[in-house]
Amino acid sequence: MDAFIGEYQHVIAWVTYVLAGAVFCAFWWKFTRAISHGGWRDLLRGLVLVTIYTPWYIGESHEHVAPAAMVLAMDLLLGSSSNGLAASLALLVCAALMLIVLIIRRFQGRRADNGG
Repeated sequence: MDAFIGEYQHVIAWVTYVLAGAVFCAFWWKFTRAISHGGWRDLLRGLVLVTIYTPWYIGESHEHVAPAAMVLAMDLLLGSSSNGLAASLALLVCAALMLIVLIIRRFQGRRADNGG
């Protein structure tokens, strides 16, 4: 059993992280249901999804990935900045893509409300 865990510990860690993220997202969806404005509700939900699920490389070897927010936090805490800067850029790009998707959804919703 130890050999299995040792060989697949990165995969096991990611499965655990994704499941914990799903539980947090379910809680967050229920919590943000009280926000009446759909745009703000979707923005808050999207920011949580981007923060939790954006992956980035752990080190220079590009062998393993971790959540970009964790990589950024660890690089800030440990004082190195090269990988943290790249992780923050990945978070920024994913947030921008999320905003583009939300804007497109908003315009499509208005077009459907206007009948055409």
